Formats: sequence, structure tokens, C-alpha cells
Amino acid sequence: MRKIGLVTAAAAAVVALLVGCEGADTAASGGGTSSAKDDGGKAAEAPKANRPEDDVKLDKCGTDDFGKFPRAELTVVNHSSKTSNYMIQVEFTDGAGTRVSEGVAALNNLAPDQTAKEKAVGLTDAPSDLKCKITEVTRYASR
Repeated sequence: MRKIGLVTAAAAAVVALLVGCEGADTAASGGGTSSAKDDGGKAAEAPKANRPEDDVKLDKCGTDDFGKFPRAELTVVNHSSKTSNYMIQVEFTDGAGTRVSEGVAALNNLAPDQTAKEKAVGLTDAPSDLKCKITEVTRYASR
């Protein structure tokens, strides 16, 4: 139980660090849209080819090697023009849509057009009707 608390605290510290980073692109998958102001003061859609959520694909939703904890396997492709760091938040739910856990995947220094495989793992027992959803992707230029 102590290990779970340390992992949760470490994940929270990483998220807090990333939230404060300058130049971060953040987008929620499925629900939110990125927008920018045009000359007329109206919200204009951001170009779809360079949204952070378009860089991440959910490959597999299942459990860890022991069949206990929920795990999402992800592919990340950096579509931006700069070497970037990523923070990916995943929600794990049961078949009824009740949240049972959440997980985070983080990676650093992904070059433009480079691909990486990552995993996000939850810290509670996985239900038999497990579902995974990417809820937020943050991308920011590496220093």
C-alpha cells in the first residue's frame, strides 16, 4: 500500500510540474477542442494536423502481466516540428462507465516524426468489463 501512495505522489508531482510549463499544448481527447483567436476576435479551430491528442493512439486496453491492474498500451508519434515531451492521462472504467482508476504515461525528448510505445497503468483491480479512454494529452517542446 505504501508503494501505491509513493507512485501516486510521484505522478501528481510530474503532473504539477507539467501544468506549470511554458509552451505546453494541452488537449482533452474526445471532448474538448483546441481553439485560437483570429483577427475578428472569434474562436477559430486550431489546425487538426498538429493537435497533441492526434499524436497518441490507444493500441490495447487490458490488464498488466499479472492480470490484476488495468493497462493501456499507447503509440505516440510526434507530429510537431520540435523535439517534445508528453504527458498522457488515461481513464479506466467498467462497462457501466464508472471510473475505477486512472493512469499516466510520460515520455521525454521525442524527435519530430519519431514514434514511441508507452503504457499507462491503473492502481486498482481491473474489472472484467474494463474500458480505457485517453482523457488528456499535454505536449511541450523539450529544452
